[in-house]
Amino acid sequence: MILDSYKLNSVTFQISYEGAFVLWDRAGEIARRLCKIWPDLKLVRGTPDKQILKCRDVNIQTSFERATVTLRGEKSLSQGRIRQLGDTFEVWRELLELTKMSRVSTFSSYVREFSSIKEANSELIGLSMVRWPEQKIFDQPLDSESNSLEVFYRFEDKESFSTVRINAQQAIFTAELDPDFIDDSEIKKTKNRMFINFDRGMLGSVDAEKFRVDSWIKGYQHILRRDIEKLIGS
Repeated sequence: MILDSYKLNSVTFQISYEGAFVLWDRAGEIARRLCKIWPDLKLVRGTPDKQILKCRDVNIQTSFERATVTLRGEKSLSQGRIRQLGDTFEVWRELLELTKMSRVSTFSSYVREFSSIKEANSELIGLSMVRWPEQKIFDQPLDSESNSLEVFYRFEDKESFSTVRINAQQAIFTAELDPDFIDDSEIKKTKNRMFINFDRGMLGSVDAEKFRVDSWIKGYQHILRRDIEKLIGS
């Protein structure tokens, strides 16, 4: 299983719905109840149309038409986390008075680190999902470390969609520090990574009363692991 050699980078659970203007009146109660579900959560932004609560590895946003939970730093989506997601959904369903949703989706990002961007690109090209040229084209060298490849699949009908995006990228973090206190006044860190991102959702009209987060997540995980290697191999 190719995902076994990758690390879960983030998971986002999202629901969309028609304007829930009752958020104006119930923002405080929503925040209070979400903080009981996620004990370290703190309010970082509150505006008339959006509320953002965060702690180290959790970001929860509630707005008039959309609500999301993003988790980071998880080795896997544990039963405890799934229960917290389910409890969070019940807070939204009750306090935003949701009866129908126009979208329910989950996005997960898996990552693998490499010593160089060239190595990451070579791994991606080696999956043979597209034809890579064997000779110089467009007056560009084939062995440049800046070469890259991104593959995107989308499958959709009236009721649901699934997307897979595979790409390699180099991220550079730079921070300047006060030279009066730190001898090395600049910190620079580079990460070369390959990502496998999977997004799946239900479209149309989803009954909020009947929707169950645990069943949805279980089905999402099953479909991902069952079908991912039909696209990108082992």
